[in-house]
Amino acid sequence: MKSWKKPTTEIIERALALVKKETDRQYFFSRLKNPRWIQPLSERGCFKSPPDIRYLPDGHVQYPFWPELQYLENICKDAPEEVIQLVLQLPAVDNPRVYDSILDIALELDGEQSAQLKPKMLEYAKLEHQLSHYRYLELLTHWIAENQNEAALELANILVQFDPDPRAEEKQKQRRENPTDPTISIMTLLTPVPRFNDNYDEILNEGVRPLAEKEPYQVACMLIEATASMIRFGKYQDDLESGRSHDSSETWCQRLNKQSRDYPDSGETLVYTLTYACEKVYEQSPALVTALDDFLRNQRWDVFKRLRQHLYALHPGEQTKPWIRELILTHGDYEKWKEHPYEFQRMIRLACEHFGAELLTEDERTQIFDTILNGLSKEYYREWMGEKFTETGFEQDRRYFHRMQLRPFVSVLFGEYADYFQELKNDETAEEIVDESYSPISKSEGGTVTSRSPKSPDELSKLSDQELLDYINEWQDEYRDKDNWLIEINISALAGAFQSVFTESIIPDDDRLEFWIEKNSEQIKRPIYVRSMIQAMHIRVKEGNFEQLNRWLDFCKWVISHSDEEHEEDIIRSETFWENPSWRYSRRAVLTFAEDCLKEEVNVPLSTRKRLAEILEMLCTQFDWALNQELNQDNPLTKAINCTRGLALENLVNFGLWVRRHDDKTEVSEITTILEKRFNSEAEYPLTIPEYAILGMRYGQIFGLDEAWSIDHKSDFFLKNNIPAWVASFGNFLRYNHPYKQIFDIVHDDFEFALEHLDRLKEQKQSGRELTDILGEHLFIYYFWNAYRLTGEGSLLECFYQKSNGEREHWATLFGYVGRFLRNTRELDEGLKDRINDFFKWRLEVAEPIELREFNFWLEAKCLEAQWRLDAYSKILDVLKVLDVGQWKDQRAWSLIDVLRSLHALLPGHTAQVVECFAKLTDFIDNIDAIYIKTDQAKAILRAGFKHDDGSMRENARRARENLLRNGQFSFLDLND
Repeated sequence: MKSWKKPTTEIIERALALVKKETDRQYFFSRLKNPRWIQPLSERGCFKSPPDIRYLPDGHVQYPFWPELQYLENICKDAPEEVIQLVLQLPAVDNPRVYDSILDIALELDGEQSAQLKPKMLEYAKLEHQLSHYRYLELLTHWIAENQNEAALELANILVQFDPDPRAEEKQKQRRENPTDPTISIMTLLTPVPRFNDNYDEILNEGVRPLAEKEPYQVACMLIEATASMIRFGKYQDDLESGRSHDSSETWCQRLNKQSRDYPDSGETLVYTLTYACEKVYEQSPALVTALDDFLRNQRWDVFKRLRQHLYALHPGEQTKPWIRELILTHGDYEKWKEHPYEFQRMIRLACEHFGAELLTEDERTQIFDTILNGLSKEYYREWMGEKFTETGFEQDRRYFHRMQLRPFVSVLFGEYADYFQELKNDETAEEIVDESYSPISKSEGGTVTSRSPKSPDELSKLSDQELLDYINEWQDEYRDKDNWLIEINISALAGAFQSVFTESIIPDDDRLEFWIEKNSEQIKRPIYVRSMIQAMHIRVKEGNFEQLNRWLDFCKWVISHSDEEHEEDIIRSETFWENPSWRYSRRAVLTFAEDCLKEEVNVPLSTRKRLAEILEMLCTQFDWALNQELNQDNPLTKAINCTRGLALENLVNFGLWVRRHDDKTEVSEITTILEKRFNSEAEYPLTIPEYAILGMRYGQIFGLDEAWSIDHKSDFFLKNNIPAWVASFGNFLRYNHPYKQIFDIVHDDFEFALEHLDRLKEQKQSGRELTDILGEHLFIYYFWNAYRLTGEGSLLECFYQKSNGEREHWATLFGYVGRFLRNTRELDEGLKDRINDFFKWRLEVAEPIELREFNFWLEAKCLEAQWRLDAYSKILDVLKVLDVGQWKDQRAWSLIDVLRSLHALLPGHTAQVVECFAKLTDFIDNIDAIYIKTDQAKAILRAGFKHDDGSMRENARRARENLLRNGQFSFLDLND
């Protein structure tokens, strides 16, 4: 180790006095590499306060750096233990950038030292906001390489999980409203998504597979649970309660151990990896094969039965023989018009070849073969075929069915059965049957239609400007390539070639540019080429070329002077037509161009302010066919942001933010001027409901740009005399604006109005959480900030509970939200703690079990004393005794794993309370479906209870273990292993 000089107190104090600014801190800590600074810096509190996320008034979010961590990374190899202890003592934050720096340290350290940072990395993986989530794979592979398998398993267990379909509630509502519509049934299929979707396949292939080679059984169990959870998330509650095991896995995962599609989805890759891990258990850990088989048997879904059959097919032997026999003899579909499943027939075939006649007795085989030969009911076949039924067709299909069903048993056929099968096989008209013949989905071949320009960009570039103009105006003979019918020669491809010429040859030449945008723009007959010109200008601006920007913006103003035409029944319009052209896409291209000009990374100069404002004013006030037509507006915000005028209105706010980035003191009068024109009752095109949705969403940012004007015009944004418009505006204000103290008094009456019209607020159909829940969250935060009292006159929160009394699921959602809010809060002063305590006591007095069972997040809230959390949880468990079995089986609402982890974390110093809570919790264990308890955590709690001096605590531990054993958790017989 290098010899480092110990800093003096004077040097330290002077250095810290000089690094008050964040930029100075970044410079200082990034270059400091002397490990002997760590103790004096720690003593001065330098490593105690990592920053949380910053929520800005304009709605943006910042993830601040914490330079102090760069120093710890610099010295972590020289002073690993000191660095590890400092990092582990850091409070939990919601800022992913802090954890990303800790991840850097974990990657620098070797072996057990790296794995000691596991608690912080697990915190990181559970954060709501993620930045460099792809780096978890780096950490996972690092821990595996360093043989830190336990840490790698815990991290992998988080990385492989799926989350429910983000549109689950919306789909459930559609399903309830259209219970018999088959189209809606297909559209509302639930689609779970991986928690780390962007590189999920890499995590499995490059991280989990190598881990399976080292710890195959543990990885297999982990992936079994992840797969079961994924399938559950894809089912509605009535499906789960039906008891059916069908999971459609033969469709989404046709092969368990190999890719059967060009682009497998994440669920398919998860099953591939699970299969790989199970295969490794058979190869490397034969002593655990029975345990694995038991675990698979206890799973509900078809895919796990298929997996057992796959494994038995690979490993026929004395251990698997009784399992194979069981599956063959209990199979009930031998006679049905349905071939054997792929894995099942393969298992039979390979087992029969391996064991021969010893696998099944002659009587057992006779019974199976007779059932097959009696199969394919003529009555069923006649009903299925209808008018197409013929005796000849029936006989052909019946023989094919017999051949398919008998083939797996070919090596153990005997007598007349063997003769009959040979007869079927000798039929020259019959296709050969192989394993792939049992696939439920057959492959198809085809191609993708592509486009090609009639002239290449190089050919077009050789034309003069006038020749090029004449050519694009006149060419219209679209056709397909005679040598390849998948290639279309069309105007769209010609426009793309023209755009290349315009970008590379015309824009750099001032004279040629003048020809196109100032002298002959009116001569361009097809708007698609105008759009290509705008897109070319757009590309140049994104590259930082602003020299001709004012000329280009003037051209854009000319483009949007062409109106968005009303559709007439007898007239078809298109941007590729000479007659009846449509300018809609060219207008949208102008808006996209202007939108990018306002982005911070493009950094367009403020000198374009006047022209950009003029463009936005035109787009905000002109006719928009998609907005002004009377169509269904169930989701007005989606409609608004997909229409040119609606999106222009949103970019009006971006314009204000762009101006303020250049000059944070200036007024942005353009915004208020344009909005006043739109609010005017005599406006040519009155505001539509989708536009009110945009205005509500952006009200908080407009307030930040001009507070006085926003207050004066608040009633124009939230139009109480037009309920649909008010729902659209205030609903999206709630959805897209965080609670903000300075704005509460201004919109207080709208919160009251929302409570009075809660049923109308529910009518807004939009993806994501229900507005009722979001309203409750806002009202809680304002109560928490002491904007009004908890109950009694003036309490909006109490009013919320009264109005939502008929749907108490909203109470549960709010209670869970408060828990997550507290979990992410580092510290609370005594006044805020009192308000939380008052809220909790109030909800406990109401004693609604559906609500109180969401307390698990509260248990993790370190801003509240551990004693308080445990006492509160104990009281809640007393209330939860009234829960019925059906409510306990609601896995979405109950997370035993999270609760147990929290109790285990609180065990040191609070043994009596933790053991008591755990005992009460296990009293309910018989009523919980698919329970999974982390054995090491539960055993630690039980051991602490048995060792306690207090006899009542020992009794609680004894009761808890008895409850677990009664539930079949036999691993708790011995607490010492």
